[in-house]
Amino acid sequence: MSTYSYWRSDQGNMQALSDELAAQAAMARSREASLSRRLRSLEGDLSSRVEVLTRLVNALIELGEVREELALFTPARRARDAARALTRAVVAGEGDVSHLRRSPDLADVPGYWLVPAALAVAELPAGRLDPEAAQEALLRDRRRAATYLVAVCALVGQPGLAREWMPWVLDAPVLPAAGWGSADGAPEAAPERPGEGPDEVLVTTSERALWRAAAAGHLGDDGVAVVRAALADRVALLDDDAHARWRARLLEAAPALPESGDDWGSPEADASGTRRRTAAPDALPLLRSWTAWSRAVVAGEIVLPAAPGPLALGASSGSTGATPAAPGTAETPGAAPAPGAALLRVVGSLVNEGAPVERGLLERAELLADRVGRAPEDDGPEWDASAGPLVDLLVDDARGTDPGLAVLAAPLLVDDLRVASHARAAELAATPAPSRALRLAGRTVTVTPADDGAAPAATARSELLARPVDGVSWGVVGGVGAIAVVTLVLGIAVAPAWFAVTVVAGVVAAWQWFSGEQRARDQRTAALSSAERFDAELAEARTAVAAEADRARTQREAVATVVDDLDDALAALGAPTAA
Repeated sequence: MSTYSYWRSDQGNMQALSDELAAQAAMARSREASLSRRLRSLEGDLSSRVEVLTRLVNALIELGEVREELALFTPARRARDAARALTRAVVAGEGDVSHLRRSPDLADVPGYWLVPAALAVAELPAGRLDPEAAQEALLRDRRRAATYLVAVCALVGQPGLAREWMPWVLDAPVLPAAGWGSADGAPEAAPERPGEGPDEVLVTTSERALWRAAAAGHLGDDGVAVVRAALADRVALLDDDAHARWRARLLEAAPALPESGDDWGSPEADASGTRRRTAAPDALPLLRSWTAWSRAVVAGEIVLPAAPGPLALGASSGSTGATPAAPGTAETPGAAPAPGAALLRVVGSLVNEGAPVERGLLERAELLADRVGRAPEDDGPEWDASAGPLVDLLVDDARGTDPGLAVLAAPLLVDDLRVASHARAAELAATPAPSRALRLAGRTVTVTPADDGAAPAATARSELLARPVDGVSWGVVGGVGAIAVVTLVLGIAVAPAWFAVTVVAGVVAAWQWFSGEQRARDQRTAALSSAERFDAELAEARTAVAAEADRARTQREAVATVVDDLDDALAALGAPTAA
């Protein structure tokens, strides 16, 4: 083997070895990078887990400290548990509750309103309310005690016993924001309303529950009068923006009641029985629906339910004649709770709130228990939580299917519904008159109900037909004709060969004259066709504008008639009547 072959073989082996070493180095770097990433990930997971565990341990330690502090208020907790048991027995109608009333745990806690309030309702099934215990509870915390007493009396079917305290439950927005009077003697600030505008008039959960109970007939005529007067006071607090939003929402949709009333928004039937859709705008069937609703309320077709006695905790509002569901039955998702269930939640929230001295600790304990992963008990919103803005609740009640809520809200929306209906009628009356715009010869001809556009149309047509046409180019024809004459003379005088040029020039002159004449005729025909099409479009526009104007006039007259009918119905609805 030659020296060159040996040298080449060694070089190849060295190159292969170098490539293998480079590949192994790259693999080692890749593994090192992967291990580094995994190590950083593990370090991050460990640090986050340590941080989470640290927070949980801190929360558990704080929860234990809070519970140790709550142990200092054991008498208040025992009194609360005993009051809860007594309240549950009274509401459930268990009969003799003397053993619960004499419970040693139901001992008075200084400054705590719940114990005297529970003792006050102990004999409610027999139709008696302890006035001394009730007054003591009201002196300690007027708002909570009044809400508790009114709710429990309504639940057992004795709302008249708490009639004098109903306004105290419903007058919260009229009173100052602080100074309700709590059991420890310090003014209690009004509940915060996160996410709500400062000028919005809100309704609390307890007020809404009492509202729904009155609409279902569980508070009697006196209770309905109190609730309606309180709602009227709330309406008086609304500013101009709230009234504007209220009026806009009222005319967003038609009321659902009366279900058996005229089908205002349905297609009409002609003489042949064929169903056809009316040409009326949305405002006409909408205002007709509100007119039918107002007349039904005035005529007594939509009425408050009769007083049904004790609340069936599973019955729905307005369905007092139906068979009530069993207590504890799950409610339909998204549906409002039944009046009994809502009042029971209010009572439970008041009882579970605790004494003033332990209230903050109980809230902190609940927050910490949720932080450490213990599922909180879902007892619904707190008794003083917001149930929604007053405007939205009134509109939903008026447009809803519950007759009691609709009747309760009806007198309160008379003024705003009247203003909204007149504004909608004025809006329709201010709608611009129908028109059509046509163009001819660079001019715009506008057709309206008051002007059929005859004069500008005649002017535009005359201008179009009078426009000069691009006809024969006499300069070209004359020039070529002159050339033909000259060449003809040359052909006669000089040589016959010029006759060929004469013939060509004559043909060119004749072609120029003929094509120009044809072009002029085509342009005059096109202008005449444009004028005829314009005349047809003008006639069609006049017919369409007249038809639209007639429909608009009919619609305005119909809306004006419906608004007058609605005014009459609202006047009767707003007249003072007994609740």
